[in-house]
This record gives sequence, C-alpha cells and structure tokens, in this order.
Amino acid sequence: MIHTLIFDIGNVLVAFDWEKNLQSYGFSQEKYEAIANAIYRHKDWQEMDRGVLTVEEAIARFAGNAPQYAEDIRRVIYDTGKTIRQYPYTKPLLKALKDAGLKLYYLSNYGKFGYEQTKEQLDFIRMMDGGLFSYEVQMVKPNPWIFAELLKRYRIDPADAAFFDDNPVNVEAARSMGLYAEVFRSYTQIQKFALTGAAAYPQV
Repeated sequence: MIHTLIFDIGNVLVAFDWEKNLQSYGFSQEKYEAIANAIYRHKDWQEMDRGVLTVEEAIARFAGNAPQYAEDIRRVIYDTGKTIRQYPYTKPLLKALKDAGLKLYYLSNYGKFGYEQTKEQLDFIRMMDGGLFSYEVQMVKPNPWIFAELLKRYRIDPADAAFFDDNPVNVEAARSMGLYAEVFRSYTQIQKFALTGAAAYPQV
C-alpha cells in the first residue's frame, strides 16, 4: 500500500540543463568539451554534491582538470544558478498529489553552493513533507545509506513508498532498500500512478 512518494529533483522536478548554459558562452567545440569534462562529467562534481568541498575547493579541482580554462571554469561555476529551471508542471503536480492525500519527500544529489544559487527555483520544496539534499549528510545516491537515512529521519516504511529518479542506477538502489521505484520519464507518469491508485501498487 503506497501512501508516500519520494522524488529526485534534477530532471524530475527541475531541469538541470548545464549543456544549454555551457553552450550560451559561445565557446568553441573543443573548449566546450574540455570544460564539460572538467566539471560536469568529472567525478569531482559528485564530491561537490556530497558537500565535502567548499566552492573554492571545487573550483580548484575543476580548474586542475583543464588549467588552460581556469578563469572560464570559475565563471561557469559562479553561474550555477543559470543551469536550473523549474518545470511548469512541478507545483500543480505536487498540489494535486497532496490533495490526493499522498505524503511527498525529495532525495537529491545537490551541493550546498548549488542550492544557495538555485533555491528560488526550488521553492516548491515548501509544499513537500520533507527531504534530504546530499550535501546535508555528505553522502550521495546511489549509496544505500542515504536512502536509509531518509526513511529513518521521516519514519517512512519502504513498503508504503515509491521513488522516482531519472537515473536507473539510483532506481535500482532504491529497490534494494525495499522501495517501489521507477525511472522517471514524464510528469504524466506520476499523474497516472496517482490517479490509478498509488495505494494499490504492489512492491516489485
């Protein structure tokens, strides 16, 4: 019996469109790829999400991955707020789910600096019953610990909850913790889940 929905945030409730933002600088293709590899495609990005690096420490690491573009990398990081855009459906969807009597939580890999730069785009979290950002606990998905911490903190029975994330690896981690979980594809998927009776969904 599912009465609780848990959402990833990036590319589920907001667009995390770093590609479009990076393209907006007009860099050459070679420079674009080098900076993308140095920041967003590098494992150091996950360390920033984990909350173990200050923004200056993170910039130093990213710049070390492509030192010839150090100043551009600094500029891109300080423009982090431009990478996040709230989807038009987010607030209406959450309201409809709340009106249907469902409990709503978030579980997102999100760095502290990123949150500070984008919190206006994340104002919908006030509509939810709670959640965790990775930087708050210095752990990122798909580590099972962060799922366990959310469940414990909010006294959520995994048998009563469903999880939606755009990353299949995170979905598998959620399933390993006893949660019903689906790869997120569209907001209509959530609408259908709720309208057809989320409480009746079996665990898989």
